Amino acid sequence: MAARRVAYAPAVATGCFISTGRSLEEAIERVKLAESLGYESVYVTHIAGRESLTVITAYALATSRIRVGTGVVPIYTRTPATMAQTAATIDELSGGRVTLGLGVSHRPVIEGWHGQTIDRPVAEMREYVSIVRAILRGEDPPAGEKWRTGFRLAGLEPRPSLPVYIAALSPAMLRLAGEIADGVLLWLCIPSYVRDVVIPEVTAGRERAGLALEGFDVAPAVPAALVEDHEDAYRTMRRDLIPYFGLPFYRGDDRAHGLRSGHRGLRRRRRGPRGYGGSDLR
Repeated sequence: MAARRVAYAPAVATGCFISTGRSLEEAIERVKLAESLGYESVYVTHIAGRESLTVITAYALATSRIRVGTGVVPIYTRTPATMAQTAATIDELSGGRVTLGLGVSHRPVIEGWHGQTIDRPVAEMREYVSIVRAILRGEDPPAGEKWRTGFRLAGLEPRPSLPVYIAALSPAMLRLAGEIADGVLLWLCIPSYVRDVVIPEVTAGRERAGLALEGFDVAPAVPAALVEDHEDAYRTMRRDLIPYFGLPFYRGDDRAHGLRSGHRGLRRRRRGPRGYGGSDLR
């Protein structure tokens, strides 16, 4: 798709990812610091450590203003009914501060950890989000092929305004995010990819739904460090990023993202353990 100029100049808010690391207590203190510094939102990844929706509950209970979000929960780890019910409960508890970030994840994770399958990721994301949205609106969920449910919230007010973001890298998933979500979460995307691919594809999705780009959030996760020793930061970043390039979705997409040369450099200077490092942004 050819890049198109977009007249809309969005406002920019600052958010951050705060993992729990070795200490949930210390992570909560960092979240409180982020809130005091004026950050708009804080996100948590969903890997093999502490469960993300439980973590954002802890973050919400320790704060009063900052938004709390998942970045992201793989859709195959729980049913749409359970996801909607959990998100609605935390949103009520937090005073309406939840952003529900959903992603496809990767086959080694979904098949190896959870015993599920990724068959048609874009179609399945569409189906999943449509069910979650309906439940959050207090409506009967639509009939699905992979997920069939008659679940409706009871004793809990609907949360129709709860934002749903989709993690996306491929053009098809980006268009879907623009069409059915409130925002898109990005990872390992250089600025030219955001400009030339993400914005046009998201805009195409918005147009397909009869919506403007304005009001839609594009949230690129950008690794950053404030250090005196740049090489030390590079070593740490290489160690953290190398495992991503062993995952099929990233191997297939890194040329489009403009990361191919960096990928080779990372391979040449490999540091740290082999294997999966925890990406769940698709």
